[in-house]
Amino acid sequence: MKNEGTALRLTATRLQKLKDQGFRFVLIKGYSLNKRSDYIELNHWVLVPVMQLPEDPAQKEIYEPIDSEILLEWANATDGILAFIERDPKTFSLL
Repeated sequence: MKNEGTALRLTATRLQKLKDQGFRFVLIKGYSLNKRSDYIELNHWVLVPVMQLPEDPAQKEIYEPIDSEILLEWANATDGILAFIERDPKTFSLL
């Protein structure tokens, strides 16, 4: 994670705040224990909020709608792989 200190644990309340602030999707990034990008030997997810999907096919990655059941399950999970929201304090507030 490039902004490791700005990631907050995903909760249902934080998901709702993102929706209230106009975010419609999250870019899903997977990271391993040694903090390298990885979707196979996964330790945790980092979710990057976005308002709209990119139109450029070269920028297509793994996105999930903010109101998806999967994200809500991750927000309510107490065990397993953790999910965090990468927070840019200049863009939005989740505190």
